[in-house]
Amino acid sequence: MRQRGIGHSLCFMGVVFMMLFIIVGCAASEPSWTTFVGSAVEKSFPVPKEAKRTETAMNNSKMDYVHYSLSGLRESDSVPEAYQKAITEWGWTEKKEESAGTTRVFNKDKLVVLLTIHDNAFTVLVPKMEEKAVIQGLESP
Repeated sequence: MRQRGIGHSLCFMGVVFMMLFIIVGCAASEPSWTTFVGSAVEKSFPVPKEAKRTETAMNNSKMDYVHYSLSGLRESDSVPEAYQKAITEWGWTEKKEESAGTTRVFNKDKLVVLLTIHDNAFTVLVPKMEEKAVIQGLESP
């Protein structure tokens, strides 16, 4: 009799763990779009806290970028409305005349960030400003 009780308890715990696994799996499939943190390449540019950094290129002579994975993004849908709102709230303005396709261009003060949406991922790219203009200005008589 006692063994049957233990068997039922183990079966019940197994069912509970399976249900938790299913609930957690379903909940994690879509981003919540409620919490944002600064990007790895530009701390003043928001990225969803749920995004996972998969690739980073820093100290490149022409640009710095970071690639994030985030399930639920669709290249065909572009920037989700909640993410666009967060970007604006963090003080960034879209330069619509420079944006094209799935790449959006944002600026804040003298900073420029390119945001490209992919299926289940996105890239934040920060181009380096040309230093030639400053050097040429110093060389003038």
